[in-house]
Amino acid sequence: MEIVQIIFLSLIISILGGVFSTWIYLLLFMIKSITMSPRLEFIENVEKKFPKVSIILPARNEEKHIRHCIDSLLKQDYSDFELILVNDESTDKTLEIMKEFEKSYPIKIKVVNITHRDEDWIGKNWACYQGYLKSNGTLLLFTDADSFHSEKTMSLAVQNIIHNRLDAITVMPMLLCHDFFTKVTLPLLTTFMHTRFSPLKVNNAKSKLGYFIGSYFIINRDTYEKVGSHESVKHEIIEDGALGKKVKEGNFKMKMVRGESYVQAIWARNSTELINAIDRLVIPLFKEKRLEASLLSIALFFLLLFPILIFPLSLISNINHPNLINFGISLLSGLILVILLITNLIQIQKTLFFNKIYSIGFIIGGAIIVTRFINRLIKSNTKSIINWRDRIYILSTDQTSPL
Repeated sequence: MEIVQIIFLSLIISILGGVFSTWIYLLLFMIKSITMSPRLEFIENVEKKFPKVSIILPARNEEKHIRHCIDSLLKQDYSDFELILVNDESTDKTLEIMKEFEKSYPIKIKVVNITHRDEDWIGKNWACYQGYLKSNGTLLLFTDADSFHSEKTMSLAVQNIIHNRLDAITVMPMLLCHDFFTKVTLPLLTTFMHTRFSPLKVNNAKSKLGYFIGSYFIINRDTYEKVGSHESVKHEIIEDGALGKKVKEGNFKMKMVRGESYVQAIWARNSTELINAIDRLVIPLFKEKRLEASLLSIALFFLLLFPILIFPLSLISNINHPNLINFGISLLSGLILVILLITNLIQIQKTLFFNKIYSIGFIIGGAIIVTRFINRLIKSNTKSIINWRDRIYILSTDQTSPL
């Protein structure tokens, strides 16, 4: 074997060794996060007089889901709350459905109809802020129109706030999806989320990492105002995460809990929205930290696609030229594929709860994720266009603006 070939194959083994070690870490931390993260649960001996909660529900073109969502919120066993429905310039029957509920529950429900938006704001941020202006609760609950809630969710969340003297709490929902491509991609995405934004990190008082999950977070009104409300994140496309970050950086006490049994949220409704959702995560990374995002794109290629490409090639090479190096490449790449499969299986079984057969789709899911990162890497010097929930945003190097 020539020296150049030996060096090349040794480099491949070194890369695979790094990938293998990284996936072992991701797998172990994911298991730790899933098993040790606090859950939304009943707390005994908590003060029974709970503060008033203002539920702020922004919605844009949500006629297919909002009725189910509102029904689940009205059935909450928490007695003192108001429901503020914010119609965010919908072009379907969303406003009509909201007004039906307002007519049936005039004391409980207020409808805010947005007909124009401040051009300096991202759409949902403006809607959330307008809902806040019409609210009078001590606690503010922000949720999405495509989320669904168990009747005990709000009571349990407020119990946690009172018992632990929290300024804010956010609940990790069960993520729902319906199409094939989302189901083979979501396990990988949730693995990265469980490591990057794990409750174990968010709940660590020594960490500055803060994050809200948009489908469900409750924040004390005073805290919300002190961090600048949604006005302080009006340019952010992922406004919930940015607002959670401000709460943690302001040294307010927040907590993230698992609540898959209590809250369900649709993550992506079809394959097109899947691509848009990934772009919504990816493009701001390149806006804020281009170098780190570029390195992350390369790292994801090696983590998700490199072992898949190398494994069949190494098997062929091992048959034609059997030697220790080729065997090592086949073994390492094969082990990485096994770890990927195990990781997906655990995510599906413990957090996503759909058919385990989708766990073998990590090859397709990995390709989708890497493709979106590489696409952004190639276009990193150009303005980015994000299509999200019937709105188009232009993301330049300084801020996000509606088209």
